[in-house]
Amino acid sequence: MTGLLRLISIFSHRFQTIGAVGLGFLALTANGWGGEINWAEHKVELSGFSEEQRQVLEKTFDQFKAIRPGDLKIDRGLYLHLGRFEELFGQPFNGEALLHWVVSRFRTITYGNNREAAINQNKGELWVGDLFFEGITPLERLYLLVHEARHSDGDGYPHVRCPKGFRFVSAGQPLVKLEKELACDKTDKGAYAYQAAFLFELFAYGIFDQKEVGLLYNSTVARVLP
Repeated sequence: MTGLLRLISIFSHRFQTIGAVGLGFLALTANGWGGEINWAEHKVELSGFSEEQRQVLEKTFDQFKAIRPGDLKIDRGLYLHLGRFEELFGQPFNGEALLHWVVSRFRTITYGNNREAAINQNKGELWVGDLFFEGITPLERLYLLVHEARHSDGDGYPHVRCPKGFRFVSAGQPLVKLEKELACDKTDKGAYAYQAAFLFELFAYGIFDQKEVGLLYNSTVARVLP
């Protein structure tokens, strides 16, 4: 995926801290991360990473396990109206299940010193660059992996250019003008739709800072063109 990651590379220091976090997330971070991911079991090959980079990568994937829905923090009617997670992912919102959904869509994860945080090539070859480790927050890493994983399905769900006169801004990259960028989708089942569905669940359950996640959700769902 080119549009999202090129935009992230232009503005890489948004949201330097994570705000209020869901109770399940706090509990796991307080007690340390779970066990190392068995990449061989998932049939994923890692290559080119330093030990420090590998630890960041594994902690990022492991973070999915910490995401557990508790009590809704928004109106239930609004949740039922806007929530699309189960429709798109085919399962209820649960971090452990989401981890397996994401990992199952990658065959290789390779380090590449490039301008992008990550890019899914050939429907399952994830290339991860320096920006993934140095320029984006843990929250951004999570939704980026969900986004890139969706590019492994079907025809890859390529992005289209945002139309002329596109009036929405990017909450994560405020210096970027989205008009005519390859940063929109013409289908409501593409990578931005999946990213938005994930962010909406985080917003609905108050996982991470709710205001921040809400802004990111609005910015993301706006890129799913009618």
